[in-house]
Amino acid sequence: MILIAAATENEIKSLKQILAAFKEVEIFITGMGPVKTAASLSSFLALHGSGIDAVWNIGVAGAYCNSGVNLLDICLARQEVLGDYGICLEDEIVDFDPDLNKTSVSLFCEENLADQFEKILTAHNIVCKKVNFVTVNCCTGTTKRGEYLRQKFDAGCENMEGAAVTIVCQSHNIPCVELRCISNMVEDRDKTRWRLSEAVEKICKVAEILLQAHNLNKSTRGKD
Repeated sequence: MILIAAATENEIKSLKQILAAFKEVEIFITGMGPVKTAASLSSFLALHGSGIDAVWNIGVAGAYCNSGVNLLDICLARQEVLGDYGICLEDEIVDFDPDLNKTSVSLFCEENLADQFEKILTAHNIVCKKVNFVTVNCCTGTTKRGEYLRQKFDAGCENMEGAAVTIVCQSHNIPCVELRCISNMVEDRDKTRWRLSEAVEKICKVAEILLQAHNLNKSTRGKD
């Protein structure tokens, strides 16, 4: 079974309407932010993880200016990074001393799944950009802060759940992939410039295409 994990009902609303057409797919709403996501997804997988073949984390994201990522672009996570894990100073985030931090904060998503997604979308003439994602506890509200995070992590966009999903899936040995549509640029906060509803519709349409390809591949394997 595929588990589609999204932070909010809004990010998945149009996909839920057509889900009956797909077998062995379930949607799980994690809640917003890394803490709530980690807690809710851990509880779910503890009970149902044995029946989950892969987790698809989908939703929207904010793109960093000067990253080559633009509004309504589809982005695949090359890796997830905990963006504000460390010592937060006025103009920078200093990493913890390695002696205190024994585990890496750079969290890779499943590369094989990401490669498969990229091929499927390319076949449907949908451009997707594979970039580093940053998970933050607080959405970045200034251009200056966004530029700092972009440079520090060589990143394309930010979100609030991806690293948590990756950590939990790793702990349960379940492959995961993260796919998001850009709803806004990370700049001095101005919601009049956001394109949230369009981004939600686009990511749901892309997820539908990927589910159709998954069903087709599964049917083809069943005939072998």
